[in-house]
Amino acid sequence: MKDTVISICVYSDPAAMGMFFMGALILLEKSQRVTNSIAISPVTVEEYILGKIMSIGIISEIVGIILLVQGNSENYYLSSIGVFAGSAIFSLCGIIVGARIESLNQYIVWTIPFEIVGFVPVILYRIGIMRNHWLLLLHPGCGVMQLIEGNMKMPLFSIINIIMWVAILFVIADLSVRKLFRSSGETKL
Repeated sequence: MKDTVISICVYSDPAAMGMFFMGALILLEKSQRVTNSIAISPVTVEEYILGKIMSIGIISEIVGIILLVQGNSENYYLSSIGVFAGSAIFSLCGIIVGARIESLNQYIVWTIPFEIVGFVPVILYRIGIMRNHWLLLLHPGCGVMQLIEGNMKMPLFSIINIIMWVAILFVIADLSVRKLFRSSGETKL
């Protein structure tokens, strides 16, 4: 039971950190018009997104490792990859939502579908429903959970699947941030 709770905490903490802190950061940047300055700076959209992912990812990794050492992981190397991958996925989701909204209330409402899709299948997977079914591993969160657990069954499949999802989310985040940078308040750049 302890390992189940720890793995769910390790998954949910970096995920929540990535999703909600990212939204708060982007809303703060918008309110203080920092995005206007970034839009005209030499920083590329890709560098902006990678900087956001890395900043939240490092914090998530530290917190995740502290939580992981409280339990029994089969492979701490895979576990740390899983923590960072989960943080990256949810940070990208946070960027996508944060770039499209204008208020904290809107952000909270828009993140609900992401949270449902991101958490429900993973919790079902972790408590044993369809645990050994490879189809559930197509969900990026289930692949992340498998890595967090240090599970050595199909780690390559999980890693490839997560890379595919990160690439898809990165493209969508790139488009969202480009749109954000093109518009400055009510005027278009």
